Amino acid sequence: MAQIESFATLPLQQVVPSYVYGEFADDPDMQAFFAGLNTTAQGYVEWFNSVPLGLYTSPYINGPLLDWIGNGVYGISRPVLSNQSSGLIAGYNSTAYNAIPYNGSTFISSGSSALASDDIYKRVMTWNLYRGDGQMFTMGWLKNRVNRFLNGPNGSDYAVLDNPPSITVSGNVFTISSFQDSVFTALQELLANNALSVPFQYAFAFVNISFYNDGGMLWMTAPLTYPTSPTGLAAGAVWYNGGVVSVIPGGPGTGSPAYFGAITAAGLLALGGGGLPTSNPNNLNQLWNNGGVICISA
Repeated sequence: MAQIESFATLPLQQVVPSYVYGEFADDPDMQAFFAGLNTTAQGYVEWFNSVPLGLYTSPYINGPLLDWIGNGVYGISRPVLSNQSSGLIAGYNSTAYNAIPYNGSTFISSGSSALASDDIYKRVMTWNLYRGDGQMFTMGWLKNRVNRFLNGPNGSDYAVLDNPPSITVSGNVFTISSFQDSVFTALQELLANNALSVPFQYAFAFVNISFYNDGGMLWMTAPLTYPTSPTGLAAGAVWYNGGVVSVIPGGPGTGSPAYFGAITAAGLLALGGGGLPTSNPNNLNQLWNNGGVICISA
């Protein structure tokens, strides 16, 4: 009778040991050899139990093994992150005079490219393989995938309600707004290079939410996930005050220095402003709490 496979049944935990034939039982070298053989075999069993090859989000699956699984099991090769652009200059009056030979043409290319990291590779696989959102393209489908890509390290799942991305649509163009960081940059390059599965009828535009120095005050382009009201916030929390980044009173005022141009909007939201100095440190680009408004030292 065939045995029905069940996930309730654990896989083999202990290797079936090899043993020494009776006539060699008193040979210490043979005993040591077989003991070493059984220890090595047990290591393989424990590795396979802890590293299911189909579960590419496992921290134990990385590097060449991840490539082998991505290509061999799922048919997804490691993508290339590229911001290269190219064009052809030709024709009279198409460029500055004497820049190219008369009646000639020149092919130009600029930018850079690099293989995606393991983290980004796994996020790409989750985008293309996730089936929980269904197969119909909707705004919810897109929000789930964008949110999962931006917030799910190593391709892990992430509930969209925890941090909904800002996506608007006009015609066939979807505009995605998010905090400016390396993961959002990777998302833009991957969509531009068709490494992420989306309907071909649609185009994508991007808004990088970042900080500005507005006369010494820290200014944001949009709130996104920043609170827009101080109500209910803890002491030292930061919030979006009509563009200005403000701080709820309280906090020690003595924390690690944060600098404009180095810290991201998402990073400051997580850090809070309670540790910022409450007087101007007179240290170029260091952030400080100026009576509840975050300013930039000159």
